[in-house]
Amino acid sequence: MKKLVILGFDGTIADTAPGILYCMNTTAMAMGYTPMPHEALFGVIGVSLEQGFMNIYGMKPDEIEYAMNNYSKLYSMKGEEMILLYDGIQGSLETLKKNGAKLAIVTQKNKKYVSNMLNAYKQIGELFDVVCATDVDIQQEKTDMLMSVCERFEVQPQDAVFVGDSFVDAEAAKETGMDFAAALYGWGFRSKEDAEKYEPKAYINNAYEIAKKIMNI
Repeated sequence: MKKLVILGFDGTIADTAPGILYCMNTTAMAMGYTPMPHEALFGVIGVSLEQGFMNIYGMKPDEIEYAMNNYSKLYSMKGEEMILLYDGIQGSLETLKKNGAKLAIVTQKNKKYVSNMLNAYKQIGELFDVVCATDVDIQQEKTDMLMSVCERFEVQPQDAVFVGDSFVDAEAAKETGMDFAAALYGWGFRSKEDAEKYEPKAYINNAYEIAKKIMNI
């Protein structure tokens, strides 16, 4: 088994889509845009929020700063409350931990939001050895974040695996020379076929499967 198991947050540990869509739609409607259905989030959660607003609503670059500020205010008031942990995630993390793996989160989500959510679910938060998220106004590349976690534990990328649900996660893992496991239950990949071209070492259909699939890599 790999020494270090790194997981994405959105679409891998938790379903944050309800809160994200609520805040995006509320922001977009205030700016005169038409609200979008949940299906619009496929392939968008995992990319930057700025890109999400442009991809879903077709916002112009000069509208993004207002959208981002409004979204952040809404998310801190409402979005955080709408998080849903995936069934089976706690058991999988506990199994990996008992078998000696170091556990980490890498996400481009704001560090404040991630911390608040993990504090609300301490039984999950306490299982992670490190959480690598972004600071306000500092957007880090996932590749750099993955390397930072490896360096912290003095683990070579080939001795780690990244579990994520999107092409952004898959490409970041490839760029670092790290194995990738595709979470098919999130908001990035719609199917196994979507993930195949990234040559993941495992396909994970639900959070209950994480430990078993990762231990066989």
